[in-house]
Amino acid sequence: MKRLLTVIAVAAVAAIAAGAPSSSAADKDCADFKTWRQAQSFFIKHGGPFKDPHRLDGDHDGTACERLLRRY
Repeated sequence: MKRLLTVIAVAAVAAIAAGAPSSSAADKDCADFKTWRQAQSFFIKHGGPFKDPHRLDGDHDGTACERLLRRY
């Protein structure tokens, strides 16, 4: 029984880690980008608009960091 609980715990940790941004792509915020194009490109490359692990698209309309549009 103890072994089964250990296996379940390891599987749960692995599942949680798989959903987190990888260490090679540290969590990004809109302030990390100089232009909207940079932000949108990063957003698309990392799964947007279907997956947004960095939460760059607050209103879920497929456009990242809309306040950066002035710096297109």
